[in-house]
Amino acid sequence: MEPISAEAVEKTWKRVASLSLRGAPKLIQRMTKEQPVVLAYLLAVDHDTFNDDERQLLLYVGVVVWQIMSQGVQPLTMVSEAVLDAAERNNVKMAEYLQGETEEGLLQATRVMISNYNQPEVLKYVVEAIMEEPEEGCVIRDENRGIMLLDLKTVIDCFDV
Repeated sequence: MEPISAEAVEKTWKRVASLSLRGAPKLIQRMTKEQPVVLAYLLAVDHDTFNDDERQLLLYVGVVVWQIMSQGVQPLTMVSEAVLDAAERNNVKMAEYLQGETEEGLLQATRVMISNYNQPEVLKYVVEAIMEEPEEGCVIRDENRGIMLLDLKTVIDCFDV
């Protein structure tokens, strides 16, 4: 898939962010039809690790990623369980490799990953969305941000074929 531009990422993110309360369920219904495996993954992955706020953020950013990736030149194919499982396995291997890194080493590895990634603008959006200071009363634990990033990178990888 061709890389998605920064302009398309920003435009799509703003469009999804501006949806009314009525528009959000319609978007989820559409995702249920078009990408049921990805939606099920977003609803189930690390469910026992994340609190409600973290699960909501993961779902929201995942839906935005789906919409961003839909802006590509070619229509998205429906993601299969096999494709998702392979992407998740690759990302788990990467996480295991990075586990022993220092904070500086992780930052450097993240920079390299983004610069060599086929969808750098989409990945940058995900990193910014996950690292953003949460709204007051919303609890996003620092130790779970990396897991969320990995889960969302898995979603991007599924679409980037």
